Amino acid sequence: MAGITVACVLADRGWRVTLVERRRWLGGRASSFLDPVVGHHVDLGQHVLMRCFTAYLGLLERLGIRDKVFLQRRLEVPLVEAVTGRRGVLFSQPSLPSPLHLSASFLAYPHLTLREKVRALRGILSVRGADRLRQRDGLEGITFRQWLETHGQTPRIIRHLWEPIILGTLNALPHQVSAMMGIMVLQEALLAGPHTADMGWARTPLSPLLEEAVRRHLARRGGTVLTGVAVARLMWEAERVKGVALADGAEITATAVVSAVPWDALPHLLGPGWAEHPFFAPVRRLKGAPILNIHLWYDRPVMREPFVGFLNSPMQWVFNKSALWSLEGPGQHLSISISGAEAYVGKSQEELEAIFREEMEHLFPLARRARLLHFRGVLMRNATFCPAPGVEALRPPQATPIPNLFLAGEWTRTGWPSTMESAVRSGLLAAEEVQRRFL
Repeated sequence: MAGITVACVLADRGWRVTLVERRRWLGGRASSFLDPVVGHHVDLGQHVLMRCFTAYLGLLERLGIRDKVFLQRRLEVPLVEAVTGRRGVLFSQPSLPSPLHLSASFLAYPHLTLREKVRALRGILSVRGADRLRQRDGLEGITFRQWLETHGQTPRIIRHLWEPIILGTLNALPHQVSAMMGIMVLQEALLAGPHTADMGWARTPLSPLLEEAVRRHLARRGGTVLTGVAVARLMWEAERVKGVALADGAEITATAVVSAVPWDALPHLLGPGWAEHPFFAPVRRLKGAPILNIHLWYDRPVMREPFVGFLNSPMQWVFNKSALWSLEGPGQHLSISISGAEAYVGKSQEELEAIFREEMEHLFPLARRARLLHFRGVLMRNATFCPAPGVEALRPPQATPIPNLFLAGEWTRTGWPSTMESAVRSGLLAAEEVQRRFL
């Protein structure tokens, strides 16, 4: 997503761009692949957007595909307690200003007692009033759970209110993320306005969403897209990059090179000399966090709503892909999304199927009578970086000490967590740096 953004923005400004992608499809981790059993695309992960993703939505507008994503008219998130079956809905009332737009939803929220809601309200007001920019150093030095506890939040409140939000947005638990990033997510998404947290998703698989539009956009501006070929190394001329050498032996010379590879691939690309430079070396200390996506195909519908979240269950979120993509029956395609999925690393497909088939039948009674036609688990080990305390200092800016080498990627310094929005923002920042350097 970051590389696509840089390429499209610079092409719009008159640059002759070559976009190189190692995979056979565009989009990086926000992409899909063809499953040979079912014969259609499967997303690597369930990517959800919010209305506050202004840069991402702007990229879709630039490509002419904004109509291919859906956004709620107002926030509406069903949450079910898996043990009791008690159901609640987090929703917004857009006619009211923030934070009152969440008041009715909060009062009706069934997963907290009245006394807990009073405590939680104090926490919400403390989040809203936090000056995260002025308090940056202090907030970067503690975890969000520590911050919540100092503001009166009990373990049960954290478990039933704060944890689902933080785990779903930051791919880590409150005790694993910095207070800075936890507060940032809540302020920008939930509390910045009555519509900022409206949720959305692509109406199609992720790769088809982007592939044709990006290729068309760049071709019309004299650009080139190369897929299925990796960059083997950078080519150097003195202290500058003169281009890239591809794995198939081809070479591309360039005035400027923007690297949009993941953080763990950057040191190899740079080589041992530059990888140890004080500017680049901190990148090695970034840590990844896994996401597991479980895809299930049933012979009949077992789920009615577009998506639902669960408390106290290994299934955090279940998405009805048949509904999201308007797929015709008679079967149904569902996707289970599990953030912070360290517990599932190394498990076989058979082990995963046993765990999640049983949980599906427990939480969706119709699944007990349905036949599971196909199962596929997709684990991304480094789906995101973990925004732990101190991590912001490790994220490099887009301009580097190498005069014509620039960085893009959601892990670079954007002020946002590891999301599609951060990826696009990094691409916009990188494009600005290229323009500034070569004006």
